[in-house]
Amino acid sequence: MKLKTRPFPRTIISVLLASVFVSFGAHAADDPQALRAEVDALKRELQELRGLITAGSAGAVGKEKKVVAGTQAISTTAPRDKVVTVGGGELAIYGTLNADFGTVERSGATVGTSALNSLVGAPGATPTDLPSRNTVRSNSSNIGFRGKKDLAGGISAVFQIESSIGMDGAASTLAGRDTFVGLTGGFGSVLYGSNIDSPYKRGVQGKDPFYATGIATQKGILGSPGFNVVSVAAVAGVTIGGNAATAQQQNAGFDARLNNLLMYRSPTVSGFSGEIAYGANEQKSTSAGTQIDPGVISLLGRYEMGPLYASYGYERHKDVFGLNSLTALVPGTGVTGALFAPTAGASSTDTGNRLGLGYSFGDSDALLVWENLKYETNIGAVSSYDRNAWVASLSHRFGPHRAIASYAQAAAGSCALAVGGSCSTIGLGARQWALGYDYTLDSSTNLYAFWSSVTNEAAAAYNFGVSGASAAGVGADPQALALGIRYKF
Repeated sequence: MKLKTRPFPRTIISVLLASVFVSFGAHAADDPQALRAEVDALKRELQELRGLITAGSAGAVGKEKKVVAGTQAISTTAPRDKVVTVGGGELAIYGTLNADFGTVERSGATVGTSALNSLVGAPGATPTDLPSRNTVRSNSSNIGFRGKKDLAGGISAVFQIESSIGMDGAASTLAGRDTFVGLTGGFGSVLYGSNIDSPYKRGVQGKDPFYATGIATQKGILGSPGFNVVSVAAVAGVTIGGNAATAQQQNAGFDARLNNLLMYRSPTVSGFSGEIAYGANEQKSTSAGTQIDPGVISLLGRYEMGPLYASYGYERHKDVFGLNSLTALVPGTGVTGALFAPTAGASSTDTGNRLGLGYSFGDSDALLVWENLKYETNIGAVSSYDRNAWVASLSHRFGPHRAIASYAQAAAGSCALAVGGSCSTIGLGARQWALGYDYTLDSSTNLYAFWSSVTNEAAAAYNFGVSGASAAGVGADPQALALGIRYKF
């Protein structure tokens, strides 16, 4: 709902102008020094008057002010907030609190005493299920500080410090989300930072109708090869994923926050923009025998003009050994096994390719995404694994209401053995349905009801991308309902 603004009263303007000119005329005949002082005073009064007029026409709505950092606009004010000036620069506090109450279960785990395929072993006679239970989830809730200070030559310094908030009892992490410092100008933005969403990840997540978080996000399929891999938060000091026995599967994820990062974001020209990021190889081995040299390159090309949106993302992980981590999964429990330790001469290359196409027509938005993930390693029984997936979603607005439907499917894929011969991926496919209803209370607050169900084939272990169900045996199907409230400031 638009608010009508009250114009600054014309009578007040007239009185102020009259007083200014009378004061000026009374002293016009004085000496030049006094005249100059009166002129300076007149300028100041006119500037103050202009400020009052501007405030009268815009203050009632509190127009949002933005600072541009590359292709990402930084909102420094919300409708009720003001920019704070610190050290000659602008500083703003922002955040999102998103919590839901609902149910979750993960049932139907596969029983078997023989290996299910070339990547997944026997799940056993008593695999783990997750009985239905109630839960409270904190869906990427966060708080952040960001700002800008203008420098010479049209260049500005920008920064952002974003932290996660565990509204469900989980730990809150200072600077555990997009945190950077950099320079921006007509050339775009150059940023140094940590825990930053990769360009590959940013390609379509802004178009996810489920706010790119929670049980219904498309990240249950996108960016994940299955194997209980969920959206990845980088560990401090590590280029990507974790390097501990409880986190190593996440090395294979492509919905990642990258650490030790140098990123460039281009300006937007005729609807086109791009991003490139390099995750530094700080984990390079000091041993002459192994020579492990892990690092990440992530790219994004984007076009957005009118109702059309298109993007292409590419990401390469070198010596991250995602496939070796996947095959360490214990199929009966869905958790990782022994920590993978590369031996002398080991190397790996994992790549992701993603195409996104979105279109808005009237009050409806459609999105179609295709993705290929490929893993290659020269150590272990399986030398490569390759899988395709796609997601389609449609949302429609009618007044404050919004209805959402999404369908995703991951293929079982294909693989190769180090010694040659037939390699099986049977049972590694999955499907995800998600339905949602969203009600807008105002520009900051939404109520929603989301439902999502993942159907895993016998050897698969796909999960909700964010706020995932607890680990269970392969073939177990996560289902959940969420009744939530989302407040953004």
